[in-house]
Amino acid sequence: MTTFDSKILDRMWQRVEQSRLDSDIAYFHDLMLLGELAVKLMTVATLACVESDRDRQRYKIEYQLSRADGIGEWSRAFSEVLVGPASAFIATEARPIVREFTENFSQGSDSWQRTAIDALSAAAKSIDGTLEEAPRKSSIQWWTTAFAALRNRTRGHGAITGVKCSAAAPSLEKSITALLIGSSIFSTPWIYLHRNISGKYRVSLIAGNVERYAHLKSERNHAYQDGVYIGIADHLLAVPLISSDVDVQDVFVANGGYKSKSAQVPTASYELLSYISDTRHRQSAEAYQTPPESLPPSETEGKPNLDVDGNSFANIPPGLPDYIRRPDIESEVIALLKEADRYPIVTLVGRGGIGKTSLALEVLHELADVGDYFAILWFSSRDIDLLSTGPKPVRPAVLSKEDIAKQFAALMNPTSSKEKGFKATEYLASSLSDRDPDRRLLLVFDNFETAAHPIELYQFIDSYVRSPNKVLITTRMRDFKADFPVEIRGLKRDEFEDLVVNTARKLGIEGLLNHAYIESLYDETDGHPYFAKILLGDAQREGKAVPVKHLFLNKEDSLRALFERSYGLLTPAAQRVFLTLSNWRSLVPRMALEAALLRPQNDTIDVSDALGQLERYSMIEVVTDQQGDEFLRTPVTASVFGQSKLKLSPFRAAVLADTALIQQFGPMQVIDVARGMAPRIERMIRVIDTLRLRGENYETQMRALQYVADHYPDAWLRIAEFYMESSKEEDWAIARTSIERFLEKDSESVRALRKLIGINRRLSDVSGELNARTLLAEIPGIEYSEIANAASCFAHAQSNQLIQMDPEARHLAIMNLISLMEDRIDEATPSELGFLAWLFIYAKDATRAGEIVRKGLDRDPSNPHLVKLSRTLKDQGEV
Repeated sequence: MTTFDSKILDRMWQRVEQSRLDSDIAYFHDLMLLGELAVKLMTVATLACVESDRDRQRYKIEYQLSRADGIGEWSRAFSEVLVGPASAFIATEARPIVREFTENFSQGSDSWQRTAIDALSAAAKSIDGTLEEAPRKSSIQWWTTAFAALRNRTRGHGAITGVKCSAAAPSLEKSITALLIGSSIFSTPWIYLHRNISGKYRVSLIAGNVERYAHLKSERNHAYQDGVYIGIADHLLAVPLISSDVDVQDVFVANGGYKSKSAQVPTASYELLSYISDTRHRQSAEAYQTPPESLPPSETEGKPNLDVDGNSFANIPPGLPDYIRRPDIESEVIALLKEADRYPIVTLVGRGGIGKTSLALEVLHELADVGDYFAILWFSSRDIDLLSTGPKPVRPAVLSKEDIAKQFAALMNPTSSKEKGFKATEYLASSLSDRDPDRRLLLVFDNFETAAHPIELYQFIDSYVRSPNKVLITTRMRDFKADFPVEIRGLKRDEFEDLVVNTARKLGIEGLLNHAYIESLYDETDGHPYFAKILLGDAQREGKAVPVKHLFLNKEDSLRALFERSYGLLTPAAQRVFLTLSNWRSLVPRMALEAALLRPQNDTIDVSDALGQLERYSMIEVVTDQQGDEFLRTPVTASVFGQSKLKLSPFRAAVLADTALIQQFGPMQVIDVARGMAPRIERMIRVIDTLRLRGENYETQMRALQYVADHYPDAWLRIAEFYMESSKEEDWAIARTSIERFLEKDSESVRALRKLIGINRRLSDVSGELNARTLLAEIPGIEYSEIANAASCFAHAQSNQLIQMDPEARHLAIMNLISLMEDRIDEATPSELGFLAWLFIYAKDATRAGEIVRKGLDRDPSNPHLVKLSRTLKDQGEV
């Protein structure tokens, strides 16, 4: 018996072997299914080897395949990867494997490629003599095209006879076997990665040897998303359009059936098919919604040519119209860039949208006017423009070292670029190293963090740049050294004055302020806007400009002067909440705060009222995410004041305990709000998991998480997943209860119902599994395959006497499933019609069962399941 170095191919082959015993038609058709699977696996595997580029060649193919309804489209996509524009971006280490598919072999060759090609050609001739014969020299690329033609002639648009199936099957088996055994792509490591709560990974074998990736089971410093990966050399490459799970009992591959987003369909999706079990799932297609055509350029993309700019050549984009001058930082950067002998690389580092790019443009245009550089060249890797209407995707001008080298050569246009053998990367390296002061260069890399492999790119730049040339980088993330970093912070004095004037106008106290007071306010607050708002609020209440210098003797005194009066007006409950929030300089999810304060050890607190007081007194700020969840921020000044009050507070012991629990949800900044509560829940799950591993009690933490789950139902799913990592039956029972709690909030959650199905299967609760499958089948608009899966589960349970049902309940269950299937019978595949026929058999309606079988056979006369069922009904004398 043939065996493969792949769990999935072995299971598929078992299906083929079983059908061989059934009939030649079934055997041939299952071989064709195995061939389809092979074509798709080769396509997604080679696609995984394509690196990202600014024209999104890989994305374009993935976009097509998410919508591909036929194997012919997959065959064309495979060719696009091998010889189309995407082939230029195949990773170097993957090229030997890909070459196996593109290399041509002549007739008579003993290579596995030629064996597969000639055997497929023979199989095709057995079916239809008009199908194309294999060329004298050919590659596996031809094989996939010829296979698609054979598939369309037989399963797609043909009505193949058993005689032809019998004649073609041996050659088809020989061809596919040669392909699967010979190709390195099927024996290279294929794994499914799942990151545990601890940060370590479960590494599940799909194919090949995965020993080299065993370190993932014990290391936490990796960041792989859950999914299928192939190992090429020392790299793990994510495989698109395919899914599995940690048990690798099945693998699902994209199978067309794309549905766009609409009023009835909340999320765009495509179908995933298991060729092993013939089960189907829907996969979100949200990642493939951006049109594959080229995106517009960034508003800060460099000009296409070097033009005279002042006294330099440059391609710098125009300065931004709303730029606010920052003289100090501008002067610092200009001085660094004018310096000829030091600081070859200068980095402007800071948060997104803080003004790095606009400041760089201002400085560069000033340098161009002075003429310190022969040429200033701008390279933009920006992939998102932050516009007033929201973030918009844009086409990066450069992503890789090669992109930069090509653009550099195009801008500089050396005469050598027209010579044979010219290499742009070598020219870039040579130009960076050139010490000619009359041709001094400044290369600017904007949004450096979005470049492909930024660390490697930086190492290249650092290795070659020499004085008097320089490099300026703008970046949000600085993961490299040997540069001179300039941190871009918030607004300076003039921006602060704008803030004060605007706030005073809103409060109606503009007449109370003068230049001296604003100066004093700025000096005492270090330009902190929250300090200013508090003091201006005091001025409004006092009806006069409170003398700031008289109130503040030092920082502690100033904090006390600012907050003491407000603090004294708070209720004890509000003080208690304020001290808790002040004890940790982080945003705090409101749900986490409530979970801590409502611990059984604490007295009852009206948290809503307390927070209302604090917000009214401007002692906290409330930030809300898109889902409406609230996050509480205590400004630094208020936090320091609160900590000083906590030292002698009678609440100290309770506050420390509450803070310890809140901290286990993890620290937050304002930028994290967009990600909502999910990361907080993940953090607490990790804490609980650590306690479990240590054998320590985690009841308090779990109770807090369950409180959050009552307000944020998705947490119930994570609680369930936590217990599902246990091997104890009682923990799986808790997982089931958690899923049921989630379903109380969202009874039509496909994801939750699928988890419930899996849990009940683990607990050997056939009745529970059937009930969950039925609930899933009853969801309006659910894919028809789920209804069929419920019918299959019922039939399996009945035939094996796995559940006992009273006659009336059994009849109602059968009729419900029949109704669900018949209401949308036009969507049923021939195999799914077989499930419906079985339901009618159980309903003692053999006549209707026969009609359904005949309906299915009319669509697919060779369907092995229907053929077998037809024989069964005839043998019983029912039809």
